[in-house]
Amino acid sequence: MNTSPTTTNPIKMAVLGLNQGSKIARDAVANDEIDLVAVAGFGPQAEEVSQELSVKLYSDYTLLLKQEDLDAVAIALPNNLHVAAVEAALDAGVSNILLEKPIASTLEEARHIIDICEQAGATLLVGHHRRSSSKYQFLKEIIESGRLGDIVGIQSMYAIAKPHDYFDVPWRVTKGGGPLLINAIHDFDDLNFVTGMTPEKVYATARNTIRNNEVEDSVTVMIDYKEGVTASYFISDGTPGPWSYDLAAGENAWFSFWIGANSMHVYGTKGSFGFPNMDLYYYDEDSYGWNKPLKHEHFDVETTDPMRAELAHFVDLCKGREKVAQCSGEDALATLKVITAIFDSIETGQVITLD
Repeated sequence: MNTSPTTTNPIKMAVLGLNQGSKIARDAVANDEIDLVAVAGFGPQAEEVSQELSVKLYSDYTLLLKQEDLDAVAIALPNNLHVAAVEAALDAGVSNILLEKPIASTLEEARHIIDICEQAGATLLVGHHRRSSSKYQFLKEIIESGRLGDIVGIQSMYAIAKPHDYFDVPWRVTKGGGPLLINAIHDFDDLNFVTGMTPEKVYATARNTIRNNEVEDSVTVMIDYKEGVTASYFISDGTPGPWSYDLAAGENAWFSFWIGANSMHVYGTKGSFGFPNMDLYYYDEDSYGWNKPLKHEHFDVETTDPMRAELAHFVDLCKGREKVAQCSGEDALATLKVITAIFDSIETGQVITLD
């Protein structure tokens, strides 16, 4: 197997799993620096993707890894297969791994993946793709610029309504298939990314009263950060509204875009920011307070495809043009710790302190 693609030759890559992976496969074909050698999946959708892209299809990803000469793999398999798939890829000599979020189902599995990749000298990029979003990168810049002053609090939400037939799939109505692991994990990684702060304490409550399934359908979370900031978060996948990043950002054509909505507000001592509509509110220093004119500044930030940008970043890592992954294994582990603490708090009714 190849260990490091040259700067001129395309990266020989395979995609394992063709649900989320179908988007990665299409983006790989569109990238001139990638040679999509094969994909792994089964069923009508996998066959359609294989035929559409004119790429070899394996129903068994382990057979693909044994038979194909690869520089890199994108692993978009179910969470419980992540450890086995990473192990198989490393055993096959693959040295560059793009692993879809969450990094694993448990903290122990996540630590194992990080350790074996380090031992093998392999590049690991975890697919929290919003870190590659032009909008989130701009928000991070605004916070770091000091224009908001000291951050005091953050309110974030994911209030959305999924179609009724979405829940016809059995695993989506049982433990682990709810919006916390599927959707909220993105939002908590976003908070870690844009603030650079360290979550310290978590308290959460959950309900399943919308559909009465085993899995949660609404959750409220409070997070205290070591830096003295408190964030509140609400998620529900059964409440119609535009207040979710997926609907408000307009980055994914699959969603119905709602112009002008915000899914997050960041409150600082000098100003506050509505996101992703990109609105800064502040007072002039010599005219400060509620009886003075409140200033408003709107920013236009180009909308990009963060998954495509993430794949381009992965190519740069593979070719050695960049050395630091935008979402390393350690970054993904930190996010998984928050989600794990949320589940623990829901189960115990207690405030959970993170290590």
